[in-house]
Amino acid sequence: MTNWLRARYILTGGPGCGKSSVLLAAELQGGAIIREAAEDFIRLQQARGIAKPWEEADFQDKILELQLERERFADKIGLRRVLLDRGTLDGLAYYQIQGRKPSKMIKVEMEKHRARKPHKPYELVFLIENLGDCQRTEVRREDLKEALELERLQEQNYRDFGYDVVRIPAGKVDERAREILKYTESW
Repeated sequence: MTNWLRARYILTGGPGCGKSSVLLAAELQGGAIIREAAEDFIRLQQARGIAKPWEEADFQDKILELQLERERFADKIGLRRVLLDRGTLDGLAYYQIQGRKPSKMIKVEMEKHRARKPHKPYELVFLIENLGDCQRTEVRREDLKEALELERLQEQNYRDFGYDVVRIPAGKVDERAREILKYTESW
């Protein structure tokens, strides 16, 4: 049975899968959410005049720091159940797709996940399947091929760390949100 004192649900998926829209729809249906750290961090850095923050060596660590801070904030304000737009293991897929070794910081998080079995920090992982398209933007640099590879790596990484992954198929945004909320019971 779930420990409802603190249940975190991860929404993951490759860029352009509609994850942010699904989260917004879930929020409008009464779910508590935490936004993706990467997109916000990129926008902030670009506002500071750094056009391509993802080219900086510590980019993934900065994303992870913000993600962890947001998760701590959810605990601080007493959110018992929350949907997180990406989890700490999502960054691992970005290291893998770039052919880079994970940083010390992500390795520490990976060890925390291994050490917490069977008491994992996330209750369940929802993989939002790709919609069949991925448009590059100022903050999204991946194409469809890269987005699908990231989706594959994300699913594999979460499974490798012992998480149950529920695939949410492409479809209408409100239907996808309702499907997720069914799993989290009542908010």
